[in-house]
Amino acid sequence: MNIPQYARDHFSLILVALIFLIILAVSRDYVFLLILALSLAVVTLPLHRKMIKKIPAPLSAGILTTLILAIVIGICVVIIAVLASNWEYFVSICQTILTKAAELLNLSGGSDISNQIISEITSIVATLFPSMALGAAQIVPAVIIDVILFYALLYLSIIFGDRIWADLWGIVPETSKENVGLMAKKTKDILFSLYIVHVFIAFLTFILAYGFFFLLGYGHEVFYAMLCGVFALIPVLGPLMVIIFVGIYALCLGDLRGVILIATLGYFLTCVLTDLIIRPKLTGKRVKIRPMLMFVGFFGGAMAMGLLGFVLGPVLLILGITAYEIFIKEARKKKAEELMYEETTI
Repeated sequence: MNIPQYARDHFSLILVALIFLIILAVSRDYVFLLILALSLAVVTLPLHRKMIKKIPAPLSAGILTTLILAIVIGICVVIIAVLASNWEYFVSICQTILTKAAELLNLSGGSDISNQIISEITSIVATLFPSMALGAAQIVPAVIIDVILFYALLYLSIIFGDRIWADLWGIVPETSKENVGLMAKKTKDILFSLYIVHVFIAFLTFILAYGFFFLLGYGHEVFYAMLCGVFALIPVLGPLMVIIFVGIYALCLGDLRGVILIATLGYFLTCVLTDLIIRPKLTGKRVKIRPMLMFVGFFGGAMAMGLLGFVLGPVLLILGITAYEIFIKEARKKKAEELMYEETTI
């Protein structure tokens, strides 16, 4: 290939690619917000298309963007408020478990040991709190800017989403449209699962956990239910971690009834019913994704890409599997064509 000649013939494309690379390098700190906005827009666009039949597109995009942002901020505020109001209770649970563990290990003064551990942890938190509070105060302006930028990116993604997709689809060669369309469908499906199914399962888990812990009679039902709801966003091991934690606490209290209820009804309601029965039903024919694959995508992506991996990890995993399926399909097609050609030439 004559590289200088290629550069002259495709100068405009090379220039566009360089501009995109420069923009990406300059705005690398905001890539997460952009990807989050684009992924949410993909899930939101079907509703937007229905709304613009009755109201103007800018108004529809504004309503959806404001609603999404309000829900996210509201959930974060509620989680922080519940954790803060139940912090002493959580410390008392840890103290009970540590005391029982010390007794089982035949350590003298088990209660004193647990008190000492809790005291040291509290002291560390108290020491770090001023610097943490100062650091949090310093990042408030940056957080406000991030929220405003996210709002703008999500709004623009919803407004121009269909137009951008039409432009991109228009330049895809006809021979590749089937495979590209399959990848696009898989991407929409996994995003649907991430945002719609996961959020619904988390909310349903919260409701079921609240009823169970009310029956259990330990009090602080909202605290336990919130933990189960938040952990339900993590597939496979989510609420199970909370159930095990509460089961250990009940065991330390010597509450045999509580242990049995947690191991049977609690486990069924918060883990089996939601993760193994309802979640597959909701994803069903549209999103054929095994929970374990979602688990690998979540944590593999988080290990490789940090917070961004929680969104990109499952998407890239499914795209990788889809690429493998496309490769096998094309290879078999090529082999069948070669065999047919050999038969016709004999």
